[in-house]
Amino acid sequence: MRPPRLAALTALAPLAVLLAGALSLACSVSNVPSNAMPMVRARATSDLDCADKDVRIEEQLGGHFKAVGCGRKAYYRAACEALRCVVSGEGEAMVPWRDRPDPAEVDRQRNRLPFE
Repeated sequence: MRPPRLAALTALAPLAVLLAGALSLACSVSNVPSNAMPMVRARATSDLDCADKDVRIEEQLGGHFKAVGCGRKAYYRAACEALRCVVSGEGEAMVPWRDRPDPAEVDRQRNRLPFE
């Protein structure tokens, strides 16, 4: 028979795993705006054809951003995995980092001769 303390800890193990997963998800979602903001700003200044000082970026929930400047506005979505972020404009498909091809393989395919 198990000691009472060990039995209590064993019963709480699934709850601890669930709590750890929820906390890690909360940490990764909370970092999306701060990590993605430089990429969103760069993309917005280009898309809006507006000087950086004239572009205002508003953070919205769930990694969404609204950029306003020079009489135009644009919407963006960002997804971050640690410090790497992907920013896509409204209507564009997002490709998560883990689903992107390996850059070395892309270079090999690009440099391959047609008769190889």
